[in-house]
Amino acid sequence: MGMSKPKVAHRDLPPRLVRRRKIKKKTKEVWEAYYYEHPRDEHGRRKLTALGQDLVLAKMKWAELERTTHEKARLSPEDGTVASVCERYMKWAQNRSLSGLSPRTLQDREKYWKYLGPVFGQVPIDALTPPMMLQYFEKRSSQVSAKKEVKFLSVVCSWARARGYMRAQNPVLGVTRQMKVTETREIYVTDEMLALVYKHADDVVRDTLDLSYLTGQRPADVFKMRWDHIRDGAIWLEQGKTKAKLGIEVTGALSDLLDRIKRRGVVGMTILADPKGQPLKPFGYFRSNFDKARDEADKDAKSLGIPFERFQLRDLRAKAASDIESMSEARKLLGHTTENMTRHYVRARVGDRVLPVSGKKKPE
Repeated sequence: MGMSKPKVAHRDLPPRLVRRRKIKKKTKEVWEAYYYEHPRDEHGRRKLTALGQDLVLAKMKWAELERTTHEKARLSPEDGTVASVCERYMKWAQNRSLSGLSPRTLQDREKYWKYLGPVFGQVPIDALTPPMMLQYFEKRSSQVSAKKEVKFLSVVCSWARARGYMRAQNPVLGVTRQMKVTETREIYVTDEMLALVYKHADDVVRDTLDLSYLTGQRPADVFKMRWDHIRDGAIWLEQGKTKAKLGIEVTGALSDLLDRIKRRGVVGMTILADPKGQPLKPFGYFRSNFDKARDEADKDAKSLGIPFERFQLRDLRAKAASDIESMSEARKLLGHTTENMTRHYVRARVGDRVLPVSGKKKPE
């Protein structure tokens, strides 16, 4: 059974035994009673069982309840596998009123399990060890993805321990520090690189590239932009990741882009739509045609002898921030809380811009 959290109050009592105390207004007498605090159920609720006002008797009842709780929490061999516990976790996580997780987070965690499942699915969860985590990381072709997947497994283990589905220590604790990867993107999309892809892209991909660059938003937010989000001369949105709210003024190149999309004749509910007017998704039609455009751009770059990297759509957010001269305006556009966040974000891609040495006296 998972260990309960360290107590802040009534540390003199055993785990799950809590004290409730009241002072009667009229007599000023202190009323005191003891309760057993059960582990949270699958709905996140925690039940209290009254144990009376006598501490000795309360401890005797507590011991019996602890034994019963441990027996109930004990899983069968089939139920104690990582796959079974992860299934319980995902069922709980999908109730967003309990988990508070966003649809994107749920989607990511389902994707992580597709890689973790074949490796750890049939392993008893109490048999997981730190060396297994490190071995998985080292053998996985994408170590950036492997680290994210192992972190998700840590979340499942912590959740399981809190509910009595796991008794062993979390095998991931302290291990991810040994997993050295570069998790930040360092690519900067030059105008030449963007132009090469633009040259070979169709209208839909060009619309997506332009809208991503001009608004500086994350791909998930760009694909969700709708025509009814445009009011009072701005596109109003709430960023999915940070929940930051902002209005991007429809002016200049952005206004021209929206007019261009409207003139094409096929307009859907979302600003970005496929040739049939259906909301554009980051996969399917867009991904296929974006891949083709990048392939052709790569060929062109090699024949011309110029550098080219297969940038991703999300890299245009950093390009937008880097191309704005005002750090204050870049911060507002990206939805960062401080300019320092934006400054580090830009430096990771472009580096610092510095002045040459000038006017210094040469050594004699």
